[in-house]
Amino acid sequence: MYNNLIMVQNKLDLIFKAYDVRGVYGETLTKEIAYNIGIAFSQFIESETIIVGHDGRNSNLEIFDCVAAGITSNDKKVFYIGTFPTDVVYSLSGIMDLPGLIITASHNPKEWNGFKFCNSGASPIGIESGLLEIKELASQNYKEPSGQININKEDIVSTYIDHLKTIVHPENIDSSIKFAVDGGNGAIGSVIDNLTSAYNLNYQGIYMDVDGNFPNHPADPSDSENLVELIELVQKNKYEFGVAFDGDADRAVFSDNQGNIISGSIMTAIISDWLLEKRKMIKVVHNVNVPPTVVNYLSGKGVHMIRSKVGHSYIKQIMRDEDADFGGEHSAHFYLRENYYADSGILTLLIFLQILSEKKQTPSELISNYSFFPSSGEINFVVKDVKESIAKIEESFDKSFDKLDGISYFEDNYWFNIRGSNTEPKLRLNAEAENSNLLNGLINKISNIIEE
Repeated sequence: MYNNLIMVQNKLDLIFKAYDVRGVYGETLTKEIAYNIGIAFSQFIESETIIVGHDGRNSNLEIFDCVAAGITSNDKKVFYIGTFPTDVVYSLSGIMDLPGLIITASHNPKEWNGFKFCNSGASPIGIESGLLEIKELASQNYKEPSGQININKEDIVSTYIDHLKTIVHPENIDSSIKFAVDGGNGAIGSVIDNLTSAYNLNYQGIYMDVDGNFPNHPADPSDSENLVELIELVQKNKYEFGVAFDGDADRAVFSDNQGNIISGSIMTAIISDWLLEKRKMIKVVHNVNVPPTVVNYLSGKGVHMIRSKVGHSYIKQIMRDEDADFGGEHSAHFYLRENYYADSGILTLLIFLQILSEKKQTPSELISNYSFFPSSGEINFVVKDVKESIAKIEESFDKSFDKLDGISYFEDNYWFNIRGSNTEPKLRLNAEAENSNLLNGLINKISNIIEE
């Protein structure tokens, strides 16, 4: 038993990240671990009922059975909603004032799975707000589940759609706007028909079937290679824009009508400008990867900009503490106060449609208003030792570094942030510079330091 507890603890150390849980199913994330996490989460929260859903991964039902057994073994109830995007759980948690758990590994490969948690009212749970306590509770030795449990699936689609309608009214969207959607065979496919009916969406979709094998390409829109077919579809059919969702559809990446990818930072500026026009004074939380030119632009217009570490649990908590209107990440997670401060790729799509409807502009015309420095996008490096690589970079630059999250370096004509991923064994670099030559030189310098 002692050895088994050590094995469980070792696996928990590997899969508990800064703001969620992720591991390879059958290796670091096992049925036993899933059962223990079900018990642990049910002990951590005060509510007698927990909302549980999952995305479309192949291992979800096996993991759900174990999690549900853990929850019910602690005499708590499972409100099971089935296959849905992550933001549906967040929205229901806010609407019903219940804690939520979604089984998902977001954009990770098909072998992976994991968990995202929230407390009642969609309150975030991360490493500094309960995740360590859940991990500690999950490391205990529990009795194996006895017997079969029967959990009924709840029909909640109309509740979710009605919530969206309170934020973006269907009559505010021009149904003549034609666009393309790449579902990536992820969870967006579980609600797209309901969204289309409610909002009269005028779109052409590719890879909309929910398929945990992800047979067409990884459900990771942060990789531009995964956007090639979407951009070709937009340009071929002269659509207004394209949008690609990740595996659990809490993130949406857009391209304009000319095939340009709209970065998460530019979308942060677009939505912030729109909200500022309507509210006159707004607070916006952004992570360390949103470039200074975007932050300075919005600050110059009177937006109260608040900087955060990367990760949904950090941004949500700051938004709650500050009662912020909006939150934006360079990685294309977008948060809204009216959505219980939670991120939603679906709501971002609806807001973007309303902005285009009101402004009567194409997306390329809209983004032409933003003349920011050239940006690298996110560049990933697989390294043996994250801390060692970051230390080498620090030694290679003259000025001191900001260390809110990873290291950030500021010069008048360039900037970069480099940090270890919270979900994968990688270094992530984001940079901008006043011209492409300077940017390319900066990227080459940092690459050489990391790879030497």
